[in-house]
Amino acid sequence: MALGDSLLAFRTSVTEVRRYIAIAFEVDAAQNYVYDERQRSFITDSAFIRIFIAWESFLESAFLQYMTGAASMDGRAVLGYVTPIDISHANNMLTGTQQYVDWSTPSTVLKLCGHYFVNGNPFATFIGAIVSDLQDLKTIRNAAAHLSTNTQSRLDGLISRKKGQVVNNSSVSDLLFSFDPLAPGNVTFLDTYLTILDVAAEGISRA
Repeated sequence: MALGDSLLAFRTSVTEVRRYIAIAFEVDAAQNYVYDERQRSFITDSAFIRIFIAWESFLESAFLQYMTGAASMDGRAVLGYVTPIDISHANNMLTGTQQYVDWSTPSTVLKLCGHYFVNGNPFATFIGAIVSDLQDLKTIRNAAAHLSTNTQSRLDGLISRKKGQVVNNSSVSDLLFSFDPLAPGNVTFLDTYLTILDVAAEGISRA
């Protein structure tokens, strides 16, 4: 798989997820929601988890490709410190004695970047620029996957910070479909986060 294919797979997943979310908010002839609030929330939470998985899959694919000498979409070589014989060998090097790599934690990804690539790039540049956003996304993902006292508290804290007011007992949908006050026009936080991920993914792919 080339870097362009990895980027396309990520963008295709995002488009598919947007379609699911649109279905969740369909209305009938009387402009009433086809699905009730609980159903809409379930679809939204599940869809967001799919987005997070797509991002992690992109990171892993791009990382392994660059480790094995693949050129960027713009034909640039990425300088690395290791020379695995193939993708499987590269994956074994990354996981070591662990079962998997925690691609959801930006500090872990940045540490791996420094271990395997000269100056950590191209990952360090683009991941380093959005660390706080990636941490926010992980908070949302955790709440979508399992809403406990801890994840609820973190989600409330995130929404309160984003909205500039105290919010309690919030939901993932409450944040994702609120308008981002820092973005021009009627742009939701979901749109903002997806744009951030897309820019980072393209930057990594182009090196």
